[in-house]
Amino acid sequence: MGAILEGLARTVGDEGAAARVSIHAGETGLTARLRAGELALDSVSFFAAQAARLLGLPAVDVSPPRVGVNFSSYNYLSVDGVPAAAWAPLSGFFEAADGWVRTHANYPHHRARLCAAFGLDDSAGRDEFAEVLATLPAADAEALALARGALCVRVRTPEEFERLIPRAPLLDWAAAPASGRPVAARAGRPRVLDFSRVIAGPTCTRALALLGADVLRIDPPEPAEIPVQHIDTGAGKRSAVLDLGQHAERIEQLLAGADVVVLGYRPGSLARFGLDEQALRERHPHLVIATLSAYPPASAWAVRRGFDSLVQAASGIAVAEGRLEAPIEGRVAGLAVRPGALRAQALDHATGYVLAGAICAALADGVPATVRSSLAAAAQELLALGPSETGDAPLPVDDVALASELETVQSDYGVLRRARAIIDLPGRVQGPVALLGSARPEWVSAR
Repeated sequence: MGAILEGLARTVGDEGAAARVSIHAGETGLTARLRAGELALDSVSFFAAQAARLLGLPAVDVSPPRVGVNFSSYNYLSVDGVPAAAWAPLSGFFEAADGWVRTHANYPHHRARLCAAFGLDDSAGRDEFAEVLATLPAADAEALALARGALCVRVRTPEEFERLIPRAPLLDWAAAPASGRPVAARAGRPRVLDFSRVIAGPTCTRALALLGADVLRIDPPEPAEIPVQHIDTGAGKRSAVLDLGQHAERIEQLLAGADVVVLGYRPGSLARFGLDEQALRERHPHLVIATLSAYPPASAWAVRRGFDSLVQAASGIAVAEGRLEAPIEGRVAGLAVRPGALRAQALDHATGYVLAGAICAALADGVPATVRSSLAAAAQELLALGPSETGDAPLPVDDVALASELETVQSDYGVLRRARAIIDLPGRVQGPVALLGSARPEWVSAR
């Protein structure tokens, strides 16, 4: 049992977790300098062990190549033969006057804010953007972006980040007082209300859908989700669009009938709709409440927007995965680090499977609970593992070489080529992907 799996199992009080997982031979292809493959395998194994407990299975197999393909799913996803586009032009590393920053502008509203923060027209290209950033200290660039609600972080060392944000547990678990209403029985079909987007939260709820849960994802009308994000993580779910401010009664009805609610927006951002942990626990004490965020809820950066790539840059992963290069005369003394990145959005995926495992544990125990995780906690857990002595060979980009780990399916978006389900379960398949907003906001599973 890996150290991360051992710690997660201990957190939920499951001494038999390791015995319910059989890890096959092979590599994930995710480990370069840091042991990302170990983080991935342990998080998926935790989910698999808790899924086995919930479903009454003796054990579940975990395949390292399957895990690697799932964590790298964007590399293999295509719609009607057209590959998914992972990054927008203004997303990535940029050199500042005294270091490096990383930006995120995949969503149109984030791109608009980023351009406005640096005095650029919304049509600015990458070269024009880079010229402006090169004149600014990295800390100033970060501050300008923060003031406009844009996404730009300074690349830090692990030591800098830990001084800013002390290490938090990868999984925070708290059983809630008994509500008088039993949590969904083991043989039942749990109802999961999903208020999350991008990768981590939707990965969690996709995993629960694989187990047979009735997952209903709720999105606001604006800003709209990027379709390819939903295509990648929407298997087996239903999707509805609701204005939370105008449909409070409908949301309450859904919450009253739910067993699990997943909150994947910034801490506090849904509080005005009564969708924060404390308010939910008071009104619906029966719920398993799962929350995830970029940074730990009690940290100095709790309410900051964040994505996997930005947390990698801020936490020191970018430095650990970077490379030394010659100094730039007049700007950098000694050898400088050109930042690097993990081979996949491993923080997102790992956090998603950790939360899914914790939810399964609560459902298996039949108790309401509050479970929390953050991308930053996953980053610090990975850094704490230390460097790898030997890295994995990267997974092939050519999907022909990984044909056994991929599948071709029809969807409302067209013909999808995608990663197979993260684990194989008897009698269960990875579900179809329905159009965003195509479902009625109601439960379809019987009680």
